[in-house]
Amino acid sequence: MSQPGLRSRFELSPTALWLTAAALLVSLVSCAQGEVSSPSCDEGQLLCASACVDAQADPDNCGDCDVVCASGQRCEAGECVGGGEGGAGGAQGGADDATSGTGAELCAPGLKECDGDCVDLDIDARHCGSCGNECPEEQLCEDGECACAPGLAACGGACVDLASDPLHCGGCEARCGDNQTCTDGACLCNEGLTDCGGRCVDLTRSPAHCGACDAACGPGLVCQEGACLCVVGDYEDIGATAPQVVTGTTLGADTYFGLACVAAGSTEMVYRFTAEKAGGYRFDTAGSSYDTAIGLLTTDICDELACNDDRGGPEASAALRLDEGQAVFVVVSGYNGAQGDFVLSIDPLAPPECPSGTIEPALPQTITGDTHLRSDSVAPSCGSIDTPDSSYAFTAPRAGRYIFDTYGSSFDTILELRSGTCSGSVITCSDDDMTGDQSRAIANLTAGQTVVAIVDGVDGAAGPFTLNVTEYVPPPCPEFTLGSTFPQTATGNTAVMDRVSAISAPCAGGSGPEATYAFTAPAYALYTFDSFGTSFDTVLHVHDGTCSGSSLGCNDDTSGLQSQVKLLLDEGQTVVVVLDGYSSSASGAYTLNVRQTFVPPCPAIDLGSTVPQTVTGTTEGAVDLMTPSCGSAGGAEATYSFTAPVAGTYIFDTFGSSFNTTLFARDGQCAGETLGCNTDAGGTTQSRLTLELAEGQTIILIVDGSSASASGEFTLTAQRFNGGGTCSTPIDLGSAVPQVVTGSTAEQPEAVTPTCGSSNAPEMLYSFTAAEDGTYIFNTFGSSFDTVLQVFDGSCSTPLRCNDDAGGGRQSRLTVDMVAGQTALIAVDGRGTSSGEYVLQVDRFAGVGTCSTAIDLGSELPLTRTGSTAGQPNSVTPNCTSGSTAPEMVFTYTAPADDSYVIDTIGSTFDTVVHVHTGGCGGATLSCNDDGGGSGPSRLTVALTAGQVITIVVDGYGGASGNFTLNIAAP
Repeated sequence: MSQPGLRSRFELSPTALWLTAAALLVSLVSCAQGEVSSPSCDEGQLLCASACVDAQADPDNCGDCDVVCASGQRCEAGECVGGGEGGAGGAQGGADDATSGTGAELCAPGLKECDGDCVDLDIDARHCGSCGNECPEEQLCEDGECACAPGLAACGGACVDLASDPLHCGGCEARCGDNQTCTDGACLCNEGLTDCGGRCVDLTRSPAHCGACDAACGPGLVCQEGACLCVVGDYEDIGATAPQVVTGTTLGADTYFGLACVAAGSTEMVYRFTAEKAGGYRFDTAGSSYDTAIGLLTTDICDELACNDDRGGPEASAALRLDEGQAVFVVVSGYNGAQGDFVLSIDPLAPPECPSGTIEPALPQTITGDTHLRSDSVAPSCGSIDTPDSSYAFTAPRAGRYIFDTYGSSFDTILELRSGTCSGSVITCSDDDMTGDQSRAIANLTAGQTVVAIVDGVDGAAGPFTLNVTEYVPPPCPEFTLGSTFPQTATGNTAVMDRVSAISAPCAGGSGPEATYAFTAPAYALYTFDSFGTSFDTVLHVHDGTCSGSSLGCNDDTSGLQSQVKLLLDEGQTVVVVLDGYSSSASGAYTLNVRQTFVPPCPAIDLGSTVPQTVTGTTEGAVDLMTPSCGSAGGAEATYSFTAPVAGTYIFDTFGSSFNTTLFARDGQCAGETLGCNTDAGGTTQSRLTLELAEGQTIILIVDGSSASASGEFTLTAQRFNGGGTCSTPIDLGSAVPQVVTGSTAEQPEAVTPTCGSSNAPEMLYSFTAAEDGTYIFNTFGSSFDTVLQVFDGSCSTPLRCNDDAGGGRQSRLTVDMVAGQTALIAVDGRGTSSGEYVLQVDRFAGVGTCSTAIDLGSELPLTRTGSTAGQPNSVTPNCTSGSTAPEMVFTYTAPADDSYVIDTIGSTFDTVVHVHTGGCGGATLSCNDDGGGSGPSRLTVALTAGQVITIVVDGYGGASGNFTLNIAAP
């Protein structure tokens, strides 16, 4: 018996047995020949099969010759370990060799005995790398590893051909889709199929890709041989006869298409019609028993060419131009499920013609015709296509307004006017005017101008029509007469067909149609015309004598949207009253009211010459005859005359009145020149007026209301101002400079309105005479209130300069260039109603660089000068910026040659303004610039001739001043 871990010699393979026998035979032969020799082994080695081996570690001679360790075991210290027993058992096996038949395995070098066979573990597929490690059927053993054969790849434990495997095409798990084949590692569509978005489709029959990728067939179409074709059920071929009439019924019929012009369709009957010759054809269902719809479709893809439901009634009608031999499907259906018996008529249409006739110039004209069997020659801009039309040329016999209409036509019409020819520009297009389904078009034409009037239908409507042409005749002006009766009310309506504005309103609006009335005044009186009670936004204007007479009065919106005009008319005077609409759309029912008011004498009361005096009165029940130049118009007034007993300053006020007053004065008579007007003096609702009057001068004082509703009890006070400091009695400062005067404006009158700032405050007037030519400075620095300073030349009627808030403060400063002996009036005024203690300083500027002492720069070029404007006077105002109160430096420069010169202040430290003049500061401005080089410096260019002298002013923006740099150079 063999021990565990050892193999019986009887278990050797035939090859091993053969090799063993061969070795024994060689040994016997050697012995017989006396050649036997025993090699000498080193200590610790055994001689086994003529070879010295280490029995302590050799797994084929473990512990003894031919003791072979089992597969998976190793030899350690002469014992087989790691998976079986060895050692002594092996020795025993050797001892038992004679009786058990076991012995050592014998395989050629590089081979290994596995299952009785000597195998090469590097290449044996059944024992790859080790005995019993069998490779899968499709794999080879290479270098002791199972591997796929050349041309194959391992995918999921199997060897596959990536060039042809549909589950692993070009890579593991790269699966080909349906209808695809793996070819050369790529998934390709099968023969006859095309790749469309990653899917293989048959372009000859795919509804989503018919004939080409993404060419989807529409609803009701199928893909046949690569073309989208419609599937039509039963239909009747009615040939090419036209005209012809076909009768039938849709009761129990099928539905194939569902027409687009019917929200909810019905069953259908389908006919195939072929055009015998090219031209227009009309298909209609007139005479059918139910609400029909009709559609015309192509026979290949059932594309809808025309569709109609209810053209002028429950019948349907569609027109279409067809080529010779062209076939269409005619679909007769019903509206909203309607079914029944029908009549289908097919008629050829007349060839397109435009214009189809001419309208004679003698007006009025009426033309009749029928569009039923006419072609669609023109597509109107406000209608639909595929509708027959008739057209007529008309030439205006004279300039005027012409009216075209289709009143009396049997169908819903469209009327269009085109200029010159049928293809001319559209003048106007009308569909359904205010009368219903008929149309109306109006055109302003010049003499000899030709238009084409086109009568069309809505949505294919056709039939007998009437075309009327008339010339618009405007109403007479005045259209109505009011006579001389008052009070009276006239009513009417301006919303008359075709009526337009014929008279322009002198005031706002007035572009609507108007009504005109003549009125003759029975007596001298105040007459009031108003449109109160009218339904639209009116404008009322009154003209003298005729409609083209001068305007006597015009008003828009006195009360809400209504208007009122008041006029003083002489006895027998005739006026034309025009009740107009504010806009072109403002028209309708109107009311015109006429009233007369007794006119009191003007002035009503003479105050004589007594001063002071106070009178009281009321404006309640008075009339509004005069319009003040300040405040609002419309208030009733009381009138007084007053004659100045001596020359002087007179003050009139309404302090103590019960309502918001306006006080104004006129010279000599009620219609005289306005001398002054005031409302809300001193921050109150009463008025105060200061006038300079000559001895014996008569004025008219009018106490008015600040609005139409302001009236009531009033108090009027007249007094003469006995103090000085007025325009007629200025305080003389003489000619001394410098000098400072103080005073108060609190009790002074208000006689002067400054040209700068805003003021109705009292003022103090001084006179000053220049002792010599120069620049003089006046200021109010140190005053206790917000001042305004103004200088006049000789009298208060000739202002020279004015300043409010110099240098950013509340006081004022200005400079004036004066000549020796010139007298100026200086008014110390207040801003708003401000008054109080003031300081007035007068001085003569002794420095240079003023308008009268300009610094001469000669003709140097280029040139740069520096300096400062701080402390300089402010004598001239630039015209390229507003509100400048800054001091300035003035230069003169003489051009060395004919050229353009660039003047700038680049390098200055403040925001400058540069202006250039001819003939001194008061001469014409050649150029002016603020911030020419960005924010701050200024830059300008002027063209000069050789020897030309200019004045250059370096100024500041607002009140800015400081160090400047002036540069002059050629460009």
